[in-house]
Amino acid sequence: MTNKQSLRRFKWLAGYIKDNIPDYLVIMGDFLTLNSLSAWDRDKRLLMEGRRFYQEIDAGNEALDTLELEKYPQLVKKFIHGNHEDRLTRYIYTHPELADERTTVSSLLQLKERGFQQTPYRDYTSIGGIYFTHIPFGKAREISGKDICSKAEQVTVNSVVFAHTHELHTSCVHKEGQKHLQQILNAGCFFEEDEEYVQGHMTNYWKGIIELDNYSYGRFDLKTTSMGRLKREYGG
Repeated sequence: MTNKQSLRRFKWLAGYIKDNIPDYLVIMGDFLTLNSLSAWDRDKRLLMEGRRFYQEIDAGNEALDTLELEKYPQLVKKFIHGNHEDRLTRYIYTHPELADERTTVSSLLQLKERGFQQTPYRDYTSIGGIYFTHIPFGKAREISGKDICSKAEQVTVNSVVFAHTHELHTSCVHKEGQKHLQQILNAGCFFEEDEEYVQGHMTNYWKGIIELDNYSYGRFDLKTTSMGRLKREYGG
């Protein structure tokens, strides 16, 4: 999200959570955009105009407040840090005068106080034999490009759910010696408005939420709910 985006989708998600009360809520990373810290645009003063770090932090806190997660004490909440949250870490590497526990995404979004279990960028967290990460990495960098699920299969051995690409893809593979099928899910994204840098480009973004039924260890069925359906059912 950015400080310029509407937060109405979080009201829709709050309604969905109220009606369905899941066991887990997993935020898959890039919850914040942190465009104000973008190394790509740092020298492009016109593009940087209007981007405000603390306004985006305020928007992030408002979005989390809107979900009213405190109403569901049994809900296990997981927050996976993505490459956009990592922008703050990388920024502080070159501005060490800002290094402080108070200038972390965890502190700024009050994630510990909100009861979130956190997973650092590049790490994995598991639920019932399903491993969640923002994006799998190969030897040098994150996987990317076409056939993204096949690339994920090459660098993992467990069933994996990841985000990052904003696209929706799934695949299955049974490797010799494995006890069960390895499932791979690239889980789309949760924003309405595309960012400026993709204007005029072809995108295959899928926007919405995905509910997993972890029916046995490492296995899942999935149910997708598009942003359009969330809007129709909860946009009232």
